[in-house]
Amino acid sequence: MHQLLRPVSALVMTLALAACGSGSSTSPAASVGPATATAPSAAPASAGAPSAAGGGGSAACAAAPAGTAPTVTVTIKNLTYSPEPVTAKMGDVIGWMNNDTTPHTATLDDNTCTTDTINVGASGALTFSAPGTYAYHCTIHPTIMKGTITITG
Repeated sequence: MHQLLRPVSALVMTLALAACGSGSSTSPAASVGPATATAPSAAPASAGAPSAAGGGGSAACAAAPAGTAPTVTVTIKNLTYSPEPVTAKMGDVIGWMNNDTTPHTATLDDNTCTTDTINVGASGALTFSAPGTYAYHCTIHPTIMKGTITITG
C-alpha cells in the first residue's frame, strides 16, 4: 500500500510545485494576488473616481460612536438608499436607518469602512475626515444596492 502511495504523492507534489513556480503573467492568481497586496488603502477617491482598493481601515472613514445623532440621515427602504447621492461635510455623522424588511450594510466599495449589519428598525453610522467621493454598497445585496457619498471640506 505504501509503495503505491509514493508515486502518487510524488506526482501530486511535482504538479503542485510546477503550478507554484510557473510565473506566468496570464494566470489568474499571478494577476490578482499582487494587486491586492500592494494597493494603497487610505486614499479616498477624488470627485467622480472610484476609491482606492485596499485592506486595512481607511483613515478617512470610521464607524461613528454608538448613540451619536446623525447629521445626515439616509433611509433604507425597498432595497434603496435615499437620498442618493449623499452629501455631507467632513466630521458629519452619516446615519443609515433601516426601514426595510431585511438587514443591510453601508460598506465602501474598497471595503475599508463599513457599518455593522443594520437590522430592520435599527441604524448604523459612519463619519468621514477627508473630502472626496466614496462609492458604497450593501454587502448583503451588492448588485442592487449601491450609492455614492460626497464629502466636502
